[in-house]
Amino acid sequence: MKYYPVYLDLRDRPCLIVGGGQVAERKTLSLLEAGANVTVISPSLTQKLQELSQSAKIIHLPKTFDDKDLTGALLVIAATDSREVNTSIGRLCKKRNILVNVVTPPDESSFIVPSVVERGELLIAVSTSGMSPALSKKIRQELEERYGPEYEVFLRKMSMLRNRLMNEVKDEGVRREILQALADSDVISLLKEGKIHDADHRLSEIVKLKPK
Repeated sequence: MKYYPVYLDLRDRPCLIVGGGQVAERKTLSLLEAGANVTVISPSLTQKLQELSQSAKIIHLPKTFDDKDLTGALLVIAATDSREVNTSIGRLCKKRNILVNVVTPPDESSFIVPSVVERGELLIAVSTSGMSPALSKKIRQELEERYGPEYEVFLRKMSMLRNRLMNEVKDEGVRREILQALADSDVISLLKEGKIHDADHRLSEIVKLKPK
């Protein structure tokens, strides 16, 4: 199976998780981090999910799954401990053109969740199309070492500079050259070494701005 790589904007979008165990908990936390509105259907919940429900961060429906529960859902995760229930949910979602991830059996999914390296706004996803989760994990760990927290700091600075350039430099070609020069510079290396002042000075040299 070939997958189409895509990043979804789930902010304030309705997402449904069926299941209340550890896997459902991990999936719920990931969706909440993405800003989704999460509903969890399960007769019982992990302690963490109970806390999220009590603090109104998720909606909990303490019952078994019903077909009507799919109404309005953009994305569904089937994470019960029953293969039969998960399979049924997966097939129902496909018939209704709802994105679905089935924990077990994964073949019933319409999308898979990759291993992810996150450094602020930098998001690197790794997938082996479900062939080897172990290899995905290994590659993710290598990327975590390669792309450290300095990339998050760099992107924050780039975002501020980009906004300023949009206002002060009208020529799109010039802006593009400056932004490329920033990306190609040694600023990230300086940030990695903890040389924040030197990094800011180098940024200012490239964009012809005085450091703040």
